[in-house]
Amino acid sequence: MAAIVRTYLVTNPSAMFGPGRRITFRNSAPAGSVVRIDVDGRPARALLTDTVLAGGLRAAELQNIYL
Repeated sequence: MAAIVRTYLVTNPSAMFGPGRRITFRNSAPAGSVVRIDVDGRPARALLTDTVLAGGLRAAELQNIYL
């Protein structure tokens, strides 16, 4: 069975990328996973959640870590 790929929206981008920044990405890892993403060429890590947002997007939260 193929993994389901979901589209995620980062709900807290201002900590690392400034207020008003919209960060979306696609991933097939299950909710609760922490995945590595690249934003403007910078590495970041995001926690995937099962929270459904408007438009069918899922919420993801950047993890405050030093890379």
